[in-house]
Amino acid sequence: MIIREIGTRGVIFTYEDDISVYLIKGDHLNILCDTHLGPLSMDVIKEYLLTQIVPKELLVFNSHSDWDHIWGNCAFEGAQIIGHETARRRMQEIGDYELNRLGKFHNGEIKLNYPNLTFSERLTFEDEDIEFSYAPGHTIDSSLCFDRRDSVLFVGDLIEYPIPYLDYYDLDAFIKTLKIIRDSPARIKLSAHSGIVNDDLIERNLSYVRGILLGQAITPEMIESSAEVHQYNLNNRLLLKYEPLIREKFGQNFDYASFRSNFLDLSQVNSNDFEAELGKYLRGLNNSDVLKET
Repeated sequence: MIIREIGTRGVIFTYEDDISVYLIKGDHLNILCDTHLGPLSMDVIKEYLLTQIVPKELLVFNSHSDWDHIWGNCAFEGAQIIGHETARRRMQEIGDYELNRLGKFHNGEIKLNYPNLTFSERLTFEDEDIEFSYAPGHTIDSSLCFDRRDSVLFVGDLIEYPIPYLDYYDLDAFIKTLKIIRDSPARIKLSAHSGIVNDDLIERNLSYVRGILLGQAITPEMIESSAEVHQYNLNNRLLLKYEPLIREKFGQNFDYASFRSNFLDLSQVNSNDFEAELGKYLRGLNNSDVLKET
């Protein structure tokens, strides 16, 4: 665990897996950005809150609804949890599936606590000089936290080294968000997986996302050691393209866990094999008894 102060009121806690959460010590509130892998992960945060600063109400912010950012929500029973309105819906749909599938990462007994203070475009705490804003890209529900007083922007998984994960089909939206981050007046930009990021990494992420959108060849130099991330992105993008059609075909019978259980490890299958696998699945839908009942 590495604990580092940022600016005049920020503290970044980086765990052994290189995932970070960020605490802002406000005038009237403490704001915790993301909650790692479970309630045991939050013990160090609780100890810090009890021993290092004056007690205040704690607000939790989920930068998005991926499991490694929200499993520790339950450590703070009764707390307000801030997130985009789609984060609550996405967590309700995929939360149990990820909780069951990824048991080896559980850090304590986890109960899924959803955002209970949601916003559509922007949520501002003027007295604290803190602003939350919708920034889709990595996921449909990704958001930013901007500490205007310290000029620190927490970006969650929207920036990663060397390349980001693509879990949202609309890459035009991702490119727009990356430009907003690049052009932000923030003095410091914090990534949940890559720490303090610079403009070179933001431009690199932009080039990668733009290249995927345009179907350009991605060089090994850009991917570096993240070949599996890149393969995941190629396959997941194809799956995301057809997911709306699959949802439409199943209608009210659509079940996310059943759907995704057909495609378990997108990082390990080459693109041609995955395209063939997906094609077989789509053809099989035409003979589905479930579809005939809808």
